[in-house]
Amino acid sequence: MANATRLTITMPARSVTVKMPAPPRFQLISHGLQGPPGTLSPEVLKQVAEAQQAIHQIGSVMAALTDAISYHGGVIAAQEDKTL
Repeated sequence: MANATRLTITMPARSVTVKMPAPPRFQLISHGLQGPPGTLSPEVLKQVAEAQQAIHQIGSVMAALTDAISYHGGVIAAQEDKTL
């Protein structure tokens, strides 16, 4: 309690110290401008566009991997059928 109010009472047999915390101090720091409700800053819109592009690329890679696994699974199954 660095910011506290202290009251010390000294009596013949003992000493009593009462510590009362100081009220909290707030400091508000603002940065930038606020636009109308529902609008996003150009930086946020750019990040959203980049995230959507990354999701599309990941989807393309996953589709290619799924197709490759299906193809190779079919090739392996066809080779097993020939050996029977």
